[in-house]
Amino acid sequence: MVTMIVLGGNMYDDSTIEHFLKDAAAIGYEGVEIRGVGELKDSHISQERAEQIKGLLAGYRLTPTNLSLFVGNFACNTEEENEAEFLKWERYLHFASIIGCGMMRLNPGFQHSDEVSKEDYAKAVTWFKRCADAASSRNIRAVIEMHHGTLCDHADSSIAFVEAVGRSNVGLIMDPVNLYQVPTDYGIETIKRLKPYLFNVHIKDIVKLEGNQYPWAFEYSDYVPHIGRYHRVIPKRSKQEDQYFCHRLINQGGIDWYEVFRGLEQIGYSGYLTVESVSKPGSDLPVHTELAGQCYNDVQHLLRVTKSNVNI
Repeated sequence: MVTMIVLGGNMYDDSTIEHFLKDAAAIGYEGVEIRGVGELKDSHISQERAEQIKGLLAGYRLTPTNLSLFVGNFACNTEEENEAEFLKWERYLHFASIIGCGMMRLNPGFQHSDEVSKEDYAKAVTWFKRCADAASSRNIRAVIEMHHGTLCDHADSSIAFVEAVGRSNVGLIMDPVNLYQVPTDYGIETIKRLKPYLFNVHIKDIVKLEGNQYPWAFEYSDYVPHIGRYHRVIPKRSKQEDQYFCHRLINQGGIDWYEVFRGLEQIGYSGYLTVESVSKPGSDLPVHTELAGQCYNDVQHLLRVTKSNVNI
């Protein structure tokens, strides 16, 4: 398995791009996944600021691998809202082209795949095709993060949507944590099925709790208020029992990362391994520089163990 270790911007949402890039380079990351939050939440990014960020990336010798954006949600929107999302997408495409970023995250809809209507599904496919074509003209890929509470919430729904769009520059980000929360399979057999569509893998860790006594516990439905800051969310119609989780260091939570890395090795994965760990000041996990350094070491450990097992 030949891949690039990338630092995602999640743990720097409360900081600056300058801080994020400086840490990534100093720790040894080769690339960064830039988040569409903070100053980049507004897609109206000036040419001057885009050029500044491009210069920082070049100076630190960091590859911008993906823009992790909150754009799309086509299944849940009106046609007028979708036109506005498309225009936002085009502005981000311009920014990505300036800084040399080859992927951008796009979400087809924050609604469970087994509850979407045929009409809304078709609408999502139509608008996704339009966005993918606009990205293709700039040699940029449109990627979908497999995520609970969306049209791409497991392997079947994710593959079906990518095939319905039918564009070679459209693929998937596999996030085992999101699939663990559904819950659905994220192991070797699923990874084999995803091989033709897999552009990126997110790495973080959480664990399911028995209750909410832990001060930093969050509910399964936490994505509703989180994503709700950016898009309309349509929660599942049937009432789900309360489930609680908390963030953990990589390989210290509920995800079997040895299984995931064995699967990636078996398919000869050559995409990105993107650290997306989360922590907040005051919790019992490190933050910023310390967390980014710990995560880098954790991913290196998983790669070493995977390689040694293959050579036995």
